[in-house]
Amino acid sequence: MAKMIDRAGSVLHIPQDVAAGEPVITVTGRRKVYIENYKRIISFLDDEVKLQGKTCRIVVRGKRLVIEYYTEDDILISGLIYSVATES
Repeated sequence: MAKMIDRAGSVLHIPQDVAAGEPVITVTGRRKVYIENYKRIISFLDDEVKLQGKTCRIVVRGKRLVIEYYTEDDILISGLIYSVATES
């Protein structure tokens, strides 16, 4: 199965991490975090957002955190970002 995903990703020019369902996390300065490939929002507080990714848990910590928007595949979190971490 993994080889099939690698081949499909290669043919379609999709990065291997994206094809395997790994989260793609883009941090813009200290104000925005864009996350692709997540499954659901576990918890949302003013200072912490926990997401269940397809392969791990993602924790965003900061101050005055706001979910700008979310879809089934991606989410944009803004505020004063202190840290972004993944957990098994």
